[in-house]
Amino acid sequence: MIYEERYTRVELRRVRDYLHFCRDNTLPAIQSEGGQIICLATGLIGDPNNAVLQITGFSGVTSWQAAQKSLPAGRDEFVQSEEVRLLRPIASRPKEIIPPEDRRPVYSYRRFFINPADFSKFVEYSEDGVWPLYEAADCRILGLWTPLPATSPLEIVLMAGYHGPGHWEETRFFQGKPEGIDDGLWERGQTLGRQRGELSVQGSWVRLWRVYQL
Repeated sequence: MIYEERYTRVELRRVRDYLHFCRDNTLPAIQSEGGQIICLATGLIGDPNNAVLQITGFSGVTSWQAAQKSLPAGRDEFVQSEEVRLLRPIASRPKEIIPPEDRRPVYSYRRFFINPADFSKFVEYSEDGVWPLYEAADCRILGLWTPLPATSPLEIVLMAGYHGPGHWEETRFFQGKPEGIDDGLWERGQTLGRQRGELSVQGSWVRLWRVYQL
């Protein structure tokens, strides 16, 4: 699988029209080439509300290229600017099929920049320590990717779902161990989370997005 990350700035007064156009026209066109939009969201914190983030999965480059040719006419009338790049999944998320119970109304989009030599450790610390703790706190990991062209430092993209900005803030700044979370899970998540943070050679940043229901 490969994933397309499409960041679009839409005309200020036409965001809702553009989202409806995506639902009624872009999604069917992409599906006809075997693609599937797994996230369509607008800026909430860190990006303006006329910014639209679309993450779409394809079976490979051939499928993605075919989908570009099938994009419906008319979408350009909504678009101010657009950036598109390809990502490859590097962990157990995204799931092959994302069940409804994994969906959340708000997603964080976080970029890390690490030494390529620390790649395996970063994925291990995420999957074995950080994710189980955060999912015990009722967030859901959407996916972990890196851009198709390898760079140094290596960029890592993480998206996780929350019930709202308050829920995200609670999990970012735990005030002690939450009720109902196993002691071992808590300790391992805290330890591996700190170790993962130490791998970032240029820090990280995060933004929040509001999901549009397709």
